[in-house]
Order: sequence, then structure tokens, then C-alpha cells
Amino acid sequence: MINKTRRDFLKDFMNGALTLSVAPYIIGVNKEAFASPLNAFNKHNFFNPDLIGWNDIGPLVKSSVDGVLVPEGLECRLIAKSGEKLFNNHVWHGSPDGASIFPLKDNGWIYVSNSELGNFKGGAGAIKFNKDGDIEDSYSILKDSSRNCSGGVTPWGTWLSCEEHDTGIVWETSPIKNDSRFPKKRKMLGAFRHEGAAVDPYSNYIYMTHDDMEGLFYRFVPGGKVETEKFYENGELQAAKVNKDGSILWIKVPDPLARDKSLIEQLPEATGFERGEGIAYFNGKVFFTTTNDHRVWLYDPLRNNLSIFYDGKGHLGVSNPVKWLKSWSDENKDKSLRSPDQITVNSNGYPLVAEDGDNMELCFLDKNGFAKPLVRLDGHWLSEVTGPAFSPDGTRLYFSSQRGQSGSRSTGGMTFEIRKAI
Repeated sequence: MINKTRRDFLKDFMNGALTLSVAPYIIGVNKEAFASPLNAFNKHNFFNPDLIGWNDIGPLVKSSVDGVLVPEGLECRLIAKSGEKLFNNHVWHGSPDGASIFPLKDNGWIYVSNSELGNFKGGAGAIKFNKDGDIEDSYSILKDSSRNCSGGVTPWGTWLSCEEHDTGIVWETSPIKNDSRFPKKRKMLGAFRHEGAAVDPYSNYIYMTHDDMEGLFYRFVPGGKVETEKFYENGELQAAKVNKDGSILWIKVPDPLARDKSLIEQLPEATGFERGEGIAYFNGKVFFTTTNDHRVWLYDPLRNNLSIFYDGKGHLGVSNPVKWLKSWSDENKDKSLRSPDQITVNSNGYPLVAEDGDNMELCFLDKNGFAKPLVRLDGHWLSEVTGPAFSPDGTRLYFSSQRGQSGSRSTGGMTFEIRKAI
């Protein structure tokens, strides 16, 4: 790990800010995130020639699936459609949203996907793949919940499914079919418009985002051993107050259940973020996105420091609306990554970020300061890109168009797989 003085950090930050003043869609990057592979996931994949990564990026061309554009050398297949039977008469859910992959001992894997349908029609479903990537089962792992947006994987092998409404809670469930231990409500993780969750595997702290224009950044400090009820019941929910130097003061949430006041009202001193969305843990760091101001943030728990990893906000301070519109149009002809939403990280440490609308892209962020699209969905203008997740060996990428080309929440969803062309 590279150790930097505070002066060096501020110098790097200012250099990033200077870059942004020249080109609003070039990233200001904290390169320390890539400095050391120590404790990184999937280290055996670093030299895998079939790994999907930055080097695969190129001009986007039409794939064999209508409306899906990928670089030459990659291929796409549609693996599931909302409202249609997938396997064993299981109907794939509407509004597929946050997702992740669970590796299996037989070298297969399970893709778990939330459903953002409301009125207790949400939940989560799963697709099980064998070691060759063929679908061998599909089933529900959570029913009768509402607006299950994103979530997160726990180090002990469960899925935290987060509800996105004013009194939304987190459900813990298992990716394994018919696991009698789950699902369970985890109310101590707070009642608010949950978006995503990421667990630090060393401390088992759970970090969470809040999809509100004044949403908070949370962490949950466990109160007991993992896989016990005390882990949640005796734990403490905290919210971040960010200091000018980027350090965080973690403040206890008085009433996580929000019985009288919302969590934002309870903690006026906490720092608000403009629609906290996707969140991911990688190599000792926590990435999260804020959609409204087009940013990706990086939190380093060891240093207790928060910094801007990517800033796509640009410069909007033009007094003449006509000139502003022309300037905005010119600058955005080949823009990458606006309205960042869900995020994952490949095993080489490259964040992959999905857009909530805009030009419907999945963009890699590289080590030198650029965002470039890996996938674009053409004609999915009433949708959003959701659920990016890599197979355990990093050679396949799964994601969804939440409402597809039709725009229907119940039947429009489309879930895809991307891999190197054979």
C-alpha cells in the first residue's frame, strides 16, 4: 500500500479538480485504490485471457441481441425476460434490479436479482448456472416485499435485499433454493429508502446508501458474531458526518426504526448526498455512487477518509440558457457515465458502473482517469441498466434492462449475459 501525506493527498485532489475543469467527463481518480492487490478478491483471475476488462473496450457494434451494443470480440445472449417462464416453470420477475453472483463448490454459480415492483409484488429471484455456464434451475428466494432495489452480498453467503421506499427495510435471504433459515427481516439496519449494501469482510461492518436528495451514508456496527441474531439486535446504526479534510465522524442513529422522525430528520448534522445509489466493496475500499450529481465516491475505512473518485457533474454555471444548452450538447456528444447508479468491480480492480437512464450504458472506470462504455442499450429509453455482476472467474458479465424496450415494469425486464466471442 502506498502511504501518502495529507499534503500529497490534497495535491492529488487538486490535480483531479484541474483535470475536471478542462474536460468535465474526465475522472479525478484516487489511484491508491489500485496500488496493492493484497486481499483482493479473485486474484487468480488477474492474468485470465478471457477476463472481461478495460482492454475489451472499443467501438460499440450491434450484437446478435437486438438493441444491445458491445465492442467487437464480445457476444451477448438474452437469458431471461420478465413475465416469462425460465426453468421449472419459474416466471422471471418484473423490474429486475440490484444483483450479485454467488459461487458454488462445484464451480457453478447463482445469479441473484431483486425485483423493484411495489405493492408487495417485489422480492428476489435466482438463476443457477453449472460450471459450463448453462442454466440448470431458477426460483424465488424472497416474496411479498416491496420495491426491492439493490442490496449486497455478505461474507457468510447471504443476500441483503434492500427495499426502496420511505419505510423500507433490509431482508436477509439465502441464494440456496428452499433454505428454511431465510428470509429474515433486519430492521436494525434502518427504515428508509434503502438502495444498496456492502459488507467489509474484515470488520463485518455493513455500509449502506440512501436514495433521497438528502440521503445519508450509513454503516452498521455489528453487536455479536456473524450468523447470530445478536449480530443485528445488539448492533448500532450510524450515519456519516463528513469533515472538510474528508474524514468521517460516525454518529449514532437514535431511532433506526424511524417511529417518530425519519432518519434524515433525526440527524440534521449528518452529511447529505444527492441520491446515494450503488455500493461495492473491493480490496479494502468502499465505492458508492450518487446519481443526481453524477459522482462516484471512495471510502477508505482504514484511513477513515472519503474522496471523490469520479466527477461527471461538469460545469453548469452559464447564465444564458441558450448558450448553456448548446455548450451542454457539444460537450456531451460522446459523453460517458452520467447518472451513475449500480456498481460492481471486476477482479482487476476496475469499477463498472450502470447508468440510470441517460444513454443507457455500462461504463468501466480506468486507472488513468477515464470512463468508457462497455455496453450500450439502444431503444431502452424508458428503462435503466441494473444488476451488473461478474461470474466467479470474471469471464461473464450479467446485467438487466429493468423495463426493456417496452418500458413495462411488470413484463419489460430483460436480463443478459456478455462474454468473449467463442
